[in-house]
Amino acid sequence: MRRSLFPALKKFKAYLNTASLGLMPSTALLETTKLLNDVIEFNGEVNSVDYMDERVLKPLLDEAARLMKVSPENVGLSIQTTEGLRRILLSLEPKRGQNIVSLDTEFPTIPALLKSYSERFNLELRVVENRNGVHCIEDIERAIDEGTFAVVLSSVNWVTGGRIDLRELSGVAHEHGALLIVDAVQHLGSLRLFPEREGIDALSAGGEKWLLSPDTGAGLIYVSDELLEEAEPIAGLLNSEPPTGEWGSWWGLPEKDPWGELKPARGAKRLDFGGGPPYLVAGAFLASLRLINEIGIEEIERHNIRLAGRIRDEALSAGLEVLAEGSPIVTIKTGLSYEEEERLYQKLAAEGISVSHRGVLGHYGIRASPHLYNGREDVEMFLEALFEGLGSGQS
Repeated sequence: MRRSLFPALKKFKAYLNTASLGLMPSTALLETTKLLNDVIEFNGEVNSVDYMDERVLKPLLDEAARLMKVSPENVGLSIQTTEGLRRILLSLEPKRGQNIVSLDTEFPTIPALLKSYSERFNLELRVVENRNGVHCIEDIERAIDEGTFAVVLSSVNWVTGGRIDLRELSGVAHEHGALLIVDAVQHLGSLRLFPEREGIDALSAGGEKWLLSPDTGAGLIYVSDELLEEAEPIAGLLNSEPPTGEWGSWWGLPEKDPWGELKPARGAKRLDFGGGPPYLVAGAFLASLRLINEIGIEEIERHNIRLAGRIRDEALSAGLEVLAEGSPIVTIKTGLSYEEEERLYQKLAAEGISVSHRGVLGHYGIRASPHLYNGREDVEMFLEALFEGLGSGQS
């Protein structure tokens, strides 16, 4: 799909490593060049937040909303995943003694955030243990009770590729009055994810992986109407509604009281940066989201699952183990020691096969993660190199 838009593919024999870093389409360069040129040459009112919001931010949020099938008012720009999750959590104030539920195999971002958050608000942190690298939905549900403030977890696991049934989990969480807050960085852009249908209260997803905006700092947040009613973020100026309808006409008013009351902004903008947004980030991100929506997330999901299924089936047929299923992340347990497997991973890299070697709590393997720019030929080259490496390593 649109391979010609990804010049980085020429650097590799096969790039199957989107779960680590997605590739950026060349359309992002065109979009940011156009934006920078406007700023450098002062084309339009580039000194106006009203103009720049309309020029860059609004189109971005429209594309994000289209991807998730939600209102643009429920979507915001973030700096990758961590800043978005932190912004969501800090807009809420749990009661002393409540608990937060998460999983033991999470990417370290979530443990770092939740440990400090729990200490600040004196919360019990309940960490659900895995079973052979994966999490049973029943185990997560048993950890939730009337004292649960929120369930905070990844919808797709970074090591195993295991996928959580969000609709079932949100139903249980809401029965107990708890929120479901999702790290969707390994989900959004690779598979369908419609937060309202799944009952998600809030999510954050960095743009650097499946959303095809690496190294820009881009990310998205979604916040439900119900959570927005509960949220009390610390506001900056631009988290407010412009008193005169737009900021440009307000600056010059002589009767303006800087300490006067301002009406909070509507929607997820209440949780926004509060100052001028990073428009260059938004411009690059816009091009990537536009491409994903042009292709269609349904078609991308079918494509990704088909390629991942080929990898999974061939690995199993060869007598290897696969940690989980249900997503485009396929992590293969080769049966080698970690050190031997690391040498195999390095051999693949030297041959131009880009995958990852990942592990958590004793579970590890070679992780492949195909995306929209990959084809069957990439998968076959990886499998051939993998099996050849295993054969030479065991001879």
